[in-house]
Amino acid sequence: MELELEKRKEERYERVFDGKSIHEETTEIIVSDQSPDVARIIKGSVNAFLKDKNAREGKVDISGNIKGVVLYVAEGEKNIRRLNVSVPFAYVADCPGTSTDSSVVASVCVRSVDVREINPRKISVKVSLEIHISVYKYGEISLCNDVKKKADYGICTRIGKMSAYRPVRIANKTFVISDDIELTSSESDMCELLTSDIALMVTDTKVIGNKAIIKGNAGINYLYTLSDDTIECGSYELPFSQIIDVEGMNTEDSLKIDLSVAGFELEPQYDAAGKARYMTVNATSEASVFVFSNDEQEMIDDVYSTKYPIEVKKEKNAEIKLCEKFEKRVSVSDVIGTGMNIKRLLDLEIKAGNPVRRSEENGEVLVSDAIVTVMYLADDDSVYSAMRRMAAVCPLALKSGRDYESMVTIGTKNFSISGGNEVNVRFFADFDITETEQISVVSISEISVDAEHSMEMKDRPGVVVKRLMSDCDVWSLAKEHFTTEEEIKLANGIFDETELQAGRLVLIPQKR
Repeated sequence: MELELEKRKEERYERVFDGKSIHEETTEIIVSDQSPDVARIIKGSVNAFLKDKNAREGKVDISGNIKGVVLYVAEGEKNIRRLNVSVPFAYVADCPGTSTDSSVVASVCVRSVDVREINPRKISVKVSLEIHISVYKYGEISLCNDVKKKADYGICTRIGKMSAYRPVRIANKTFVISDDIELTSSESDMCELLTSDIALMVTDTKVIGNKAIIKGNAGINYLYTLSDDTIECGSYELPFSQIIDVEGMNTEDSLKIDLSVAGFELEPQYDAAGKARYMTVNATSEASVFVFSNDEQEMIDDVYSTKYPIEVKKEKNAEIKLCEKFEKRVSVSDVIGTGMNIKRLLDLEIKAGNPVRRSEENGEVLVSDAIVTVMYLADDDSVYSAMRRMAAVCPLALKSGRDYESMVTIGTKNFSISGGNEVNVRFFADFDITETEQISVVSISEISVDAEHSMEMKDRPGVVVKRLMSDCDVWSLAKEHFTTEEEIKLANGIFDETELQAGRLVLIPQKR
């Protein structure tokens, strides 16, 4: 006969896929008939904006736009010209376990830009993108809380605790960051905006009722020319905040926020005298909100009967245990050689890749490969650029069997001339790390009792005296001898189970 169980359903999202891929897009740009021939390419500067992400059976479709500029010098000139770059991209990822009702979180970042001259009227641009896709599937697990009519069948149950770190809610919101940047007196002579980019960073999160409160900064960097063709760079931090409705949250839940940019425009605004007074910012962004539950859930993890033979079926659930969340700052310093004497440094651009786990001589570390590009004015009064990859290595005591999910943001950065033809680059890489461990949780799924064959107790002694051969807990003793924990504790005056050590003499009475 199958006993009726009281079960509680727990919601969760399971990550069924997590992967990174490199995708390349190539395009050709034609110089307009009104412009002179290309003499020399300085560099390409582009951003990738994610537009759509859709899940289907076993696959995820990603699409967006690559936008930016190619900076170059024309024949017979020294001032910088620019060509606009606009390339749509589409990528199909094989994602086993994905279906149409899956939730997709994706990010796209530019890893490198290779710009080459095909001829004086045509330029080839090859952009390498790093695409990170995570796919989550909604599901439920049932936890057995109690057994109905358990006293009738002498059922004894042990309550276990499960502490699982898993997303229980996922919400998305598209929002616009829009404002005006007041320019300084020196910036008011801005003639042309050459390059611009934006990076979003979360600074604070809070849960109030069913609302997720997000605060952050939009870091904006730009390069521009003055009326005398001098090149300058500027930066600005634009704070933003958003309120996102997420049903079913509570104040004990924690939030993880992924931000992506779907579009960005930075436009100088001039007055009647031709002075740039301010710049308008418009950025379309998307926030993916993960609500994580990390509270302890009680459930029955073991059971026996003092009256009848029973058959117990158990099921295992793979869960994630949160071990630690922490931040670590890494200082990176290296030299970029230019091959020519530097008169003045103009701009420093750093694009950091997602951290990966890597084995090194002294153990495993987390590494973010950063592409660092410097622009400079040489002694011949011409503008050049130089690029180098630099590794931000985060040394940690990584443990076997643990997973480490990390994000990296670039903090304070600066550069200086060294030896005339070298650039010293220094920056901080801030790693935000979550350490987890996969665990197996066993729960009761079914209990059947043979009520027609009661266990004969009359031939057994009323009390068994036993000397423990090894450390033991009261539950195991009670289960072995078909009695209860309460009987053993009462007979032996036990209040703390840690007293059951090897060599102890224990009285084990029958269940009355």
